[in-house]
Amino acid sequence: MKFVEENQDLFIAAASILNTMGADIEMEVDDTYWKEHKEIKYTNVPVLRGYMGPEGEGFYFRARRKQFGIDAEDLLDNFPINVDGYAFEAVDFSDLEYDDDRYWPESVSFIVTKDGINVLKIS
Repeated sequence: MKFVEENQDLFIAAASILNTMGADIEMEVDDTYWKEHKEIKYTNVPVLRGYMGPEGEGFYFRARRKQFGIDAEDLLDNFPINVDGYAFEAVDFSDLEYDDDRYWPESVSFIVTKDGINVLKIS
């Protein structure tokens, strides 16, 4: 997605803010390090997934493990997150979900706005 590619630093900053507040956001794995050392090393780049809801198109972060490590209310209290003129506005929170032998970690969905307009509507 063009907006994400051009503004990756915004998402890194938002995830960093949440992690500083106690959340444990899922981060990308450093493939080069893995190939060389056969050990997992996480980068500072959050894994970003797409979200579509009543508020429009957006994104979501998942917990690195099953849960973020802080209460949903405490996590959501950190929003909106303002970074370089953009506002990350939480729109949904999903609890840990189980289905037979699989699980989906907690996630927080958000839209990114600039001057009150969802950036995905203008990009």
